[in-house]
Amino acid sequence: MKPNRTLRRSLIGLGLLSAALTAFFALRPTPAYAHEATCPRCKLDVVQDTDEIDNEVPLRYGRKRIEYRCIMCALAEAKTKYKNDLSILAPSSVKGKPVVLTRKDGQWSVAPETAVFVGVPGSHTECQIRFRAMTDRAAFDAYVAKHAEILKGAEPLTFEQLLEMAK
Repeated sequence: MKPNRTLRRSLIGLGLLSAALTAFFALRPTPAYAHEATCPRCKLDVVQDTDEIDNEVPLRYGRKRIEYRCIMCALAEAKTKYKNDLSILAPSSVKGKPVVLTRKDGQWSVAPETAVFVGVPGSHTECQIRFRAMTDRAAFDAYVAKHAEILKGAEPLTFEQLLEMAK
């Protein structure tokens, strides 16, 4: 009995097509998805940075980088969980220009020194708006005006006042 040449050619063709498709999809670049994370303090999703404003609050402790939902969560963890030197990049109202909070040998420093802070208690689901660093008083005033409904009656806080609020 002679093998069916048409069947053999069809199987070879399907095999080649399958190999070509496999190679195509294996070599095709995969899209980069935004990373999703949960705040280790409040267990809510970390609000991702946007094209207009930064929201993620990274705390650096040694070689670790831990992302928090808001500056209050990061400060509360810094006060209770992490006892040595660390830094926190607190998002400001200016994209790409965080206020840097550093604790070295138990002493905190803030850069820039003109920084003031928003700290308005309320729903933690809005914490990325309610708790934020501002590079100066003018940035604070503009930010509060932009979020007037949530930040009604907000007064600028010093770092020491914000740190005292963090529990």
